[in-house]
Amino acid sequence: MQLKDQAAIVTGGASGLGAATARRLAKEGARVAVCDLNTKLAETVAAEIGGVAVTCDVADAASAEAAIAAAAKA
Repeated sequence: MQLKDQAAIVTGGASGLGAATARRLAKEGARVAVCDLNTKLAETVAAEIGGVAVTCDVADAASAEAAIAAAAKA
């Protein structure tokens, strides 16, 4: 699968499997939005991989919609 220049949104991307997924996608050339409730950790992972951090609560539809809009804008 070619991921170069593809956009990816990783929920729970600030730690654990989400962070590992964000790192792998970025390594393969994807532009990654790291979405998580923990903004500080999301910013750390995003800075590491050249992505963008987005605060998101996936249990809240308005938060998820705002996160997707912010990721698309970035």
